[in-house]
Amino acid sequence: MILSLLIAFATGAVLSLFMLMSILSVCRKYGIVDNPNWRKLHKVAVPRMGGLIFVPSLAASVAVGMGFMEWRGVLDFEFGISTYALVAGTITLYLVGLSDDIREMKAGTKFVVQSVVSLLFPLCNLMISNLQGFCGIHELPLWLSYLFTVFVIMFIVNAINLIDGIDGLASGLSIGIMMVLAVLYSERGMYLYTLMCVCMIATLVVFFLFNVFGKEGGKKIFMGDAGSLTLGYIIAYLVIKYQMPNLTTGAYHADNGILISYSLVLIPTFDVVRVALNRKMHGRPMFSPDKTHLHHKLIRSGHYMRMTLLIILSAAVLYLVFNLLAYDLGMPITLIVLLDIALFLAWNLWIDRAIRINEARLSNDADLHRRFVENARKAKKICILTPRFPLPENGGDVLRINNIARQLRAQGYELVLVSFEEDGAPQVYEAQHIYNKVYTVHRGRVTSAINSLLSLLRAQPIQCGYYASSAFSRKLSEVIEKERPDLYIAHLLRMMPYLDALGVHDRSVIEMTDALSKTYSMSNNGKGNGLLRFLYNIERKLILRAEQYALMHFPKNVLVSAADIEYLRTQSEHPGSMVLHTNGIDCVEAPTPHYDPNKIVFVGNMRTLQNQDAALRFIEGIFPKILKKQPDARFYIVGAQPPRSLQQLASNRIIITGFVDDLEATICDACLVVAPVHVAAGIQNKVLVAMATGLPVVLTPLIAGAIPELEHETNCMIQEEDSAFAEDCLRIMRHPELRKQLAEKGYEMVQKNYSWKEKISGYVG
Repeated sequence: MILSLLIAFATGAVLSLFMLMSILSVCRKYGIVDNPNWRKLHKVAVPRMGGLIFVPSLAASVAVGMGFMEWRGVLDFEFGISTYALVAGTITLYLVGLSDDIREMKAGTKFVVQSVVSLLFPLCNLMISNLQGFCGIHELPLWLSYLFTVFVIMFIVNAINLIDGIDGLASGLSIGIMMVLAVLYSERGMYLYTLMCVCMIATLVVFFLFNVFGKEGGKKIFMGDAGSLTLGYIIAYLVIKYQMPNLTTGAYHADNGILISYSLVLIPTFDVVRVALNRKMHGRPMFSPDKTHLHHKLIRSGHYMRMTLLIILSAAVLYLVFNLLAYDLGMPITLIVLLDIALFLAWNLWIDRAIRINEARLSNDADLHRRFVENARKAKKICILTPRFPLPENGGDVLRINNIARQLRAQGYELVLVSFEEDGAPQVYEAQHIYNKVYTVHRGRVTSAINSLLSLLRAQPIQCGYYASSAFSRKLSEVIEKERPDLYIAHLLRMMPYLDALGVHDRSVIEMTDALSKTYSMSNNGKGNGLLRFLYNIERKLILRAEQYALMHFPKNVLVSAADIEYLRTQSEHPGSMVLHTNGIDCVEAPTPHYDPNKIVFVGNMRTLQNQDAALRFIEGIFPKILKKQPDARFYIVGAQPPRSLQQLASNRIIITGFVDDLEATICDACLVVAPVHVAAGIQNKVLVAMATGLPVVLTPLIAGAIPELEHETNCMIQEEDSAFAEDCLRIMRHPELRKQLAEKGYEMVQKNYSWKEKISGYVG
């Protein structure tokens, strides 16, 4: 039996996959798409006929499963008349939904068709004839059974149709319903219905993946009425069939069958009733479209779409578990239903309160910038939050925040640093030359790892979870109470949640530095491992949402690259809070005229994936080409914490220094600096550092685009392909005059355009 179900599942999944790919092409070709409007959450037109796969896939996979079962002698099937009614009604609604997806039908026409196909079940003796004690009611009169059954079927069909408002909701709820029914029918030995549930799950899972994880303008597809109507009809059939008595003995399979059937469709049906009553109370037509469904309300309360999906699916599971436990404890069905209603109303009241709080905050945020400017004008003390202790200065991130701090302190601000530390011995004394007061909180790696996993459950970026700490929150509260800062700077997006929790939005600067979601997107494209790509894609989406949140709720978000600002502007509805403050650099007073013509240097914090990728790319693709023509060439990787994978490549030609105390002294005698970076965001300090030291640079167009003053063959060399990159390196190594020209022009450009004082002017204004 299990093998038969697995074969049927695989058949349904494979067939659904190929059908969906074909439907996507047809929908794009003929413009059969769901266009965005005021009620809808998507931003671009999306194909809307994903539900077209449901009937063909279900029919084919059920047929395969039945054939295999009969061939193996597992089971002989005998179809009842209600099964034929199910087939006839499903095909009818499938065609009606298909027509509505292609050319919208009148609501009255769909209502008549739904009434007719709903009547098929009671006519075939498939009906709700006993409420099993709900409100003291047991057996229903035949005429009332007919009317009630027709009402329930139409109710479920439209509930599934109406709850299909966000990605994965209708299909996700339906997968859960089918999984429960598959187990229940299997326990009863009703394997035909188990097979139907398993085959429907296969189809829904494939659709769910396209619907939830497909990109708009790519492989994303919506269900459409052809899917939601037939899905609702099949669910109605299965839940009504489950609560029916055994037609041979007349006895019920379980005395809680009606409770289980009701519990499975509780969330969509309760929401339909609530929405209809709400419209009636406000004098609107009961079937007029609006944005008052449960998923709309959760999004308005501040939840992301993916989190909304998770909340509703979890609520459906909790309701089912609660109802079954309550029944097992002897609670009457009537009381269980009343408790369900009370819990649903309380939940909605809580959501309404969250909506009021969120909308009040949004309305207050309308004049955030004005209030920030007023606060900044009076500010004397600034509290800076950093995710890692800013000494030693072994990375571009700490170099930037320290130089920002130096400039702010020079302008007369008193600076209070609150920072994580890992090794237990932070250089507090040295840091006090930059910050007036320094407070630290130890960050444990185990706790950080656990919080990272928990952040996924809350649909928050993993890196924000990694730096989530109750100890840090307590320390920050103590510092605020003691120091009374006027302004706050969160260094990097991962520290933004602390300021968000404090509610000091109108006194906060989010030092994003880079558009991290853009970096993750580029990193993801370069990952060969499918699991890594999947994880990077999830983190990218979570980071983008956090960036969008920061742009919406904070008055000043600082980035170092105009390209990053443009990227986030296209991703957000609230781009006005972004400010450009590029990196600066302090030039050496007199670049050394003497150099080693065979020394090539790469500079960067080697903890980061983009620097590891760049160094490895040079070693594997570029350096061998240089060695063929310049056998004495040596490649130096200068930067903190190189990974084991790079250290294993060290040789007499590849020198890995690790962290160095004096970067300029280490690289000043190099012939050139290379920056073959293909995954990056913002301005790369390595380029500015090299030019400020008087060294020529060969770099990729990706990072050249962030520094508009760069000109190929004037103050640098810009190349994309490995061969051309290697050739330009060789030209510099073999032609001293070219090297001198590039070095002098690069030094002049940095000296003229990238002083820290100029770049940080007005940072908190």
